[in-house]
Amino acid sequence: MNRRLFLATKFALLLALAAFTTFVSAHDRWDDGNDQGGGSRTLQGRHEKVSPKARLYDARGTVIGDVIYVGGIDYDGGVLLNFSGVLVFAGFSRAGGYQTNDALSNSEFVWQYPQLAYSNPNCTGTPYIYYDGGPYRPSAIERKGNTATLYIAKDTLSQTVTMGSSIGGYGSCYAGAPVYVSKAWSVESTVDLTQLFPEPLRIGR
Repeated sequence: MNRRLFLATKFALLLALAAFTTFVSAHDRWDDGNDQGGGSRTLQGRHEKVSPKARLYDARGTVIGDVIYVGGIDYDGGVLLNFSGVLVFAGFSRAGGYQTNDALSNSEFVWQYPQLAYSNPNCTGTPYIYYDGGPYRPSAIERKGNTATLYIAKDTLSQTVTMGSSIGGYGSCYAGAPVYVSKAWSVESTVDLTQLFPEPLRIGR
């Protein structure tokens, strides 16, 4: 009886030791970066610490700014730009879209948000800025081929205007005014974004 008890106890201890060894081995394969900070984990080895802020770079490697988000849809992120003390939002989306049969890049981006409205059909006539998301000066981006132009609104109240069309993502044109939009701002100035910050854009730290 004592021998059976001894063997059972020994077997239980061996099982417990095996389980503990497996746990330690599995735990060693993970790294949470900081036990106090609750950072992300990576399997098989340590990951390099990264800044909590992602940065946007142009094709020349110039830092444009920290990636931020404001209200709206159909864009992947944006940056805050400062032109003579006027802060404006400029958004970007993954390169590709309809130019590549809806295939999108996994690492390259282009300027394309917020969209611009026009007084006439076919994205012609007087341009208007209708997007008012975020606390910054209203802005819009017009894409024509490989050129992206940033439009900055006048420092005035928005007004009721007639909009016959609007430009969508990746330069596509839509008939009529944007949904639920009747007021907009006139344009104060424009900036050639693709000349100032050439594409493709990339995310880094």
